[in-house]
Amino acid sequence: LNKNLAGEDAFNELNLYYRVCCKFVQKKNAAEGICGCNRPREPYHTERRFESKDTEWEMNLHTEIKSNPSRGYLPNGALYTQLALDTPEGKVEKLLFDIWEIPKPRLIMSITGGQKYFKLNDRLETNFMNGIIHVALKSDAWLITNGYNIGIVQLVGQAINKIKSTHPKKQITAIGICKWGSVKDAKELIKSQSRKKKNEKSNTNDNDEKVNEREHGERDLEMNHSHYLMLDDGTLRNYDIKDYRTRLCVHIAKLHHEFHIPTPVVTIVVEGGREAIKNIYDDLKATIPVVIINGSGRVADFFQKWLLYTKEFDDTSKYPDIAYEIDVTPVENFQPSTQYDARSLKLSNHTHFEVHLDGSKNTFKAIFSKYLGQLKSDLDLILTHDDDSKEKNRNPSLSTNVNNKREAKLAAALSQVIYCLQPSVRSGINVFNLNSDDDLSDIICRSICKSRQKYFIRKENDTRDSNQQKSKTSNNQQDQKRQSSVLQKFNKNDRNAQRSQLLQLAMDWNCIDAAKELILENSLNNILKKEEAFLNALKNNLPTFVYEFLKLGIDPNEIFFSDDDFFYGTDRYRKFIKHLYDKEAVNKNTTHLSWFIESDSNSSEKLITTTDHLNTILTTIIGDYMNKLYFDSDKQEKRYRSLWDLSEKNNEANHYYDNDVRSEDNLIDRENQEIIQDYIMRDLFLWSILMNHIDMAKVLLCYVKYRICAALIATKILKEYHNKATHGELKANYMKNANYFQQYAINCISQCEKNDSDQACQIVLQRIELYGNVTCIQIAANAEDKLFIATPCCVQALNNIWYDKIQSQESRIRNYILLAIGFFSFGLLAPFLVTYQKCIPGSKNEPLNRSLQSCGIDYSDPYSLEYPHFIKQRLVNQYMNKVKNFHRALLMKYCYHWMFYCFFLLLFSYVLLFNFQRPTHENPSIHWTEILTIIFITCMLIEEIHYFIYLDNLSFLGKCRSYVSNLFKIMNLLGFILFYIGLILRFAYAATDDEFIAAR
Repeated sequence: LNKNLAGEDAFNELNLYYRVCCKFVQKKNAAEGICGCNRPREPYHTERRFESKDTEWEMNLHTEIKSNPSRGYLPNGALYTQLALDTPEGKVEKLLFDIWEIPKPRLIMSITGGQKYFKLNDRLETNFMNGIIHVALKSDAWLITNGYNIGIVQLVGQAINKIKSTHPKKQITAIGICKWGSVKDAKELIKSQSRKKKNEKSNTNDNDEKVNEREHGERDLEMNHSHYLMLDDGTLRNYDIKDYRTRLCVHIAKLHHEFHIPTPVVTIVVEGGREAIKNIYDDLKATIPVVIINGSGRVADFFQKWLLYTKEFDDTSKYPDIAYEIDVTPVENFQPSTQYDARSLKLSNHTHFEVHLDGSKNTFKAIFSKYLGQLKSDLDLILTHDDDSKEKNRNPSLSTNVNNKREAKLAAALSQVIYCLQPSVRSGINVFNLNSDDDLSDIICRSICKSRQKYFIRKENDTRDSNQQKSKTSNNQQDQKRQSSVLQKFNKNDRNAQRSQLLQLAMDWNCIDAAKELILENSLNNILKKEEAFLNALKNNLPTFVYEFLKLGIDPNEIFFSDDDFFYGTDRYRKFIKHLYDKEAVNKNTTHLSWFIESDSNSSEKLITTTDHLNTILTTIIGDYMNKLYFDSDKQEKRYRSLWDLSEKNNEANHYYDNDVRSEDNLIDRENQEIIQDYIMRDLFLWSILMNHIDMAKVLLCYVKYRICAALIATKILKEYHNKATHGELKANYMKNANYFQQYAINCISQCEKNDSDQACQIVLQRIELYGNVTCIQIAANAEDKLFIATPCCVQALNNIWYDKIQSQESRIRNYILLAIGFFSFGLLAPFLVTYQKCIPGSKNEPLNRSLQSCGIDYSDPYSLEYPHFIKQRLVNQYMNKVKNFHRALLMKYCYHWMFYCFFLLLFSYVLLFNFQRPTHENPSIHWTEILTIIFITCMLIEEIHYFIYLDNLSFLGKCRSYVSNLFKIMNLLGFILFYIGLILRFAYAATDDEFIAAR
């Protein structure tokens, strides 16, 4: 109640009013007794003393002001008010913002055009209206229309109603600016709001037919708008609101204010007639850009046609940047002169048109004169449809006056069209083709940016001219230069602030081309708060903008790890988690990230608030063989590495030195910057995959170090998401995107193999510290990326592991024979028969180094063929090292295991069949073959325990899961259990032959 009373007081303080016709003026070309306000003498102007002898009806002369205008709510819940046509725009602004409390818009979009019934193709209509609503929703825009339920406004209302039905939480501010006197049953709105007249409905039932009958000049309101401004100039059934819509948009948007950042305004023109031409003219004069919808018909198509016909005016370098007022007036009873007059052109038998321009602009005048005839003809054809039926059926005696009036209207429209087509103004007109694949939001964005760009240029020119003028009259040149510098700095900041505002709109609509061309212009110095813009691009999944920001040199380190937080802070990832892993993003239905987060019993929503949460999620999704990636501080990271005996960051593997950097401090700082850069790009890539922002991940992958491993991790995450998803397009997209990243990794490793096959093999086997000390082959195996593992490079890498220091020969049969000889000679002949990896010895003073040890690779490293030195003789050392490494090769270990297992099976069978006897008093001991069998099986158990301990998993639970996931290992475990149960029974419960059967 207090709020309503406060609103009532605030409304009364505005002192709004409306107009009522108080003097009768006979309307021209109308029946006797009809006033210029379109009301009959009876019963509105019965007193003769209020009659005026004026010939033209004017609002200021023939109306009076009335207070307490009608206001309230319409049946659809929309707010409305009645107010005079000359109400100051400032009062309307207070009404909208302070009393109606409409949120301030980030865009004002005025839609005008067809006010009669017209039909678009269903597909074009749907695409166009979806584009309008998309722009409005994405930018918190105001939609401003005439509010009548006809033509393009009717389509807008249907689109708004569709959004209300499908997305009830989304609100669209749609303001109808109409005429009070043209709204059907306007006065019934007053009655519907009056509590004292609740029961008047029963008294007016007899007049329902009269009320519901719509007269010429009346329109129904489109009832899906949220607000209505019903302008009243005292007339009845008259749509004309002059240029009030334009002036209100200019005032609210602060377009002409020096010290305000203006709100972008744009006008959309669909089809249309004479009123649409006037609206285009008014808006262009007010520097409001106009987008015409080509393909919608009439005026929109007319402007598209003439923009092409007069394309020569697009070259603004030939013409001054001055908007000339052009007045085309009809001249009656024209008699052509004998000499050619360059200013005139005969167009009909009765009337010709003169184009009045500045006398010094003869060239400009002559260019327009050659188009004038065809321009007038096309325009006349379009505007014929706007003639009222009453004028068409006018009394023949009045035909002369009607024709004169028609020619005057045509002249005015022609004047407005020529103004719009002149070189300095036409750039404000932009064309959207309904039949093209262009996005309406991109065209709107371009139109707004071009308008602002032109404003900046004009403002700079005015400032320069003003400075030059002042410098001529000022004696203090130094003071003048200082003031000029301050003013230039202010203009630059103002320009950058407006560009930042336009950039946000471009990001809302994802218009990267317009942003690159008209806002950023290849420099981030043209905008303010670039870090905030980059964050918004990340959060709103705008990969093209993220790419552009990165290309222009934005540094994500400074955004997420500012003020040395990375090395010296105690909460390194606070800002990163706060902005990118917020509650809304984590619980979106476009990703299955929340399925891998442990839920809080007190909340149904999943949260990520610490680095431990992130590490747990990655461990759950990828596997606990990956070391932690996220730490709160540098000390915590170093402690963790020391605990797990991880090597420090290796300069050769992960970083490089710049020999040109002479200062040690600069070298350390550069290395630190590289470390931070590697970390943040890795973190952003993993975030994009976890959030299922695939296009964003593709962009970030270009800036990530160790892309092959990153791509394989992406396949693992997406496949885990695929396993969790139930059905539908999202599940299919998970697998599709996983296949994309696998193919990306395949393409990368294949290209590496073309350049250097040995190094490519090392890449897939390298332990990558940046990703938790995992290898590419390890991730690929865990993710079941079979196509990647099947690449020649991976096959060769696995061969290198299999043969170790032994070089695999192309001739397989010969190679196997030599290996067999070496095997059966217990490796003694291997150094003479088997080919080993090539060893490149160092100089006498420089020993051979383990080139790949820092990467976790000791396969195919020839270091162990040379070292250690057992004795001084080099040949003997090499022989002994080759014998040792021959036995260490996995191939030889497999052969030994195979031989041992065959012997064990024979021994075990022999014991069970022949020497497995129950102990007795006469023979209490067991046979030596049984003892040997027990020893063999115990050794196998020890080997199985060794295998379990050295699994890649870091946690005991992870090792257990990995072990039991292998069916063969489960069978092994059951075999050991049964064996030792049998062994216990063999000695503890074998007193009789029957009991001994269980042990057997």
